[in-house]
Order: sequence, then C-alpha cells, then structure tokens
Amino acid sequence: MVKVMDNVIISKVCGLCAGCNNAITTAKQKYNSGKNVVLFKEIVHNPHVNKMFEDTGITIVDDLEQITPDNHVIIRAHGEPPETYDYLTQNNIEFSDCTCVNVAKIHEMVTKYSNDGFEIIILGKYGKSNGKMHPETKGTIGWCKTEPILIEDAEDIEKIKTSTAEKFYLVCQTTFNEEKANAIIQEISDVCKLLNKELITNKSICGAQKNINKYSVEISTEVDLMIVVGGKNSSNSRELFNNLKQYKPSIFIEEVEDWFEELKTINFEFTAETKVGLTAGASTPKEELFELKQLIENKQMELRNEN
Repeated sequence: MVKVMDNVIISKVCGLCAGCNNAITTAKQKYNSGKNVVLFKEIVHNPHVNKMFEDTGITIVDDLEQITPDNHVIIRAHGEPPETYDYLTQNNIEFSDCTCVNVAKIHEMVTKYSNDGFEIIILGKYGKSNGKMHPETKGTIGWCKTEPILIEDAEDIEKIKTSTAEKFYLVCQTTFNEEKANAIIQEISDVCKLLNKELITNKSICGAQKNINKYSVEISTEVDLMIVVGGKNSSNSRELFNNLKQYKPSIFIEEVEDWFEELKTINFEFTAETKVGLTAGASTPKEELFELKQLIENKQMELRNEN
C-alpha cells in the first residue's frame, strides 16, 4: 500500500501514456525543425494540450481536404483507417504516424484475421450510449476487410447469436473498462461454445490503462477523497472516474481551479485535514496534477489559519 506522507498525494502511475506523449513530442519536434505542422484532429482529449498547440500556431483540422501539400501532418495515437493514409500518400503530403503501437497491432491483427475469413468483433465504444463513436474504434473498423460486429455492452451480444459466421476474432478498444470487458468476453465465449462457433480473443486493453486504474484504486484506500483530472470527452478519464467512485467519494474535473466548487455536487465536507488522492487519465499531463496539489494545499492552509 501507498503510505500517505501528507494530505495530498498523486498516484504513482497516471497521466500521459507513452502513445500520447510520443504524439505530442513528435509534433513539437517537427514544428521546431521548421515543418508546417498540422494536427489531424485533437492530438489528445485534453483541451489544455490542444490549446497549447493552437497558441503556438499549429493548426488542428478535422477534414483531410483542409490539409495542403506544404503541411506536415501528425496522426495521433488513436490511429486512423487506411483511407487517411491513402489520401496523404496520393497527395504527396508528409506525415508522421504516431499511432500507438498497441493500436497498430490491433489494426494488423484484424486485417490478418478478416483476410482469413474470421468475422471481427470489436469490443469498444461505437456511440451507442452517447452517439459518438470513439476514434480508436472508428480507425479499427477501417482495417477490417468485412463489416465487423460492434459490441459496447452485454445487450449487443445478440448480434453474435444472429451472425451466420462460423468463426470470430475479438479485439478490445485499448481504453475499454477491463472489468466490463472480462464480463462481456465471458458471455461471448459462452455463446460461441453453445453455438459451436470458433472464437479467438485478443483482450487488447492497454497496460498503461490497467496500471493507472490499479494504482489509483490503491491510493483511494488511503484517502478520504479522489479527484480525477481529464478532458470531459476523454473516454479513459471517464472510465477511471467511474471506477474510482465505487471505492471513495470522487469528482471528475477538467479545469483544476474548479475542484472546490465541484465538491458541492457530491456534498463532500472538505476540511483542513481531508486526505486527497489525485490521478489523471492517459491524456492528461502530470503537470496539471502538481498545480492542483498546490491549490488544495493552499486551501487547507487557509482553513487552518481560519481556526
């Protein structure tokens, strides 16, 4: 267990994952080398990081047709379908492919298995709950040679029951909730056994995501309150928050200065002695946690002085 040495501690593992960090670093290096850098879509789901690039003069575009031959395009860690690469290549546009190595491996495997006659099952967020398909899931779909089966929750398993395919290959969105994935995969396995259909499973959930959850939960046992920092549209940050609030009173904030106001939404009584654990999803720079730690410590000092 983590021993709390003061009232505010930061999770041992949290913040930018290797894939996101690589994309950010590559974009900075290309810009500093004199390239006319363009980010194809938000580089991470964090408004502060994206604003930092825009303030530097680096453009974020959502449409390939907005890109010109003099641009150097950064493909973010979420990955892209083949048509994105085809467009850039055919138009002689330079690009740096910063697709996470774990995501790239998924693309490789779904291509291989769909070519071998397997129907691909993608366990990921395709927009069922909020109408917005996760960009990683969208990218993976593009690498399947036939239309895959999309699973977001247990209700979707009905799609497998009605499929005429005899063999399936399953992959997971790398940031999908592991506990939920385990339960759904077990149900899918049971269905395939019952129907006498072949199932190969690749539980491709990112190790960084697992460790962020692991160490954040560990810290939650030592504190009174957990605070998750991340972009509101960050899937992995939202999953982290949903997991932690099962263990301890928790809030999820995008702006660190909003932390005290956000406590009112859960009726939490904050005092000078409250022990707080801080963590962040894989798209949040750790510097934001250091800033939040200082804000909380200042507030607790203020409360002590009042008494």
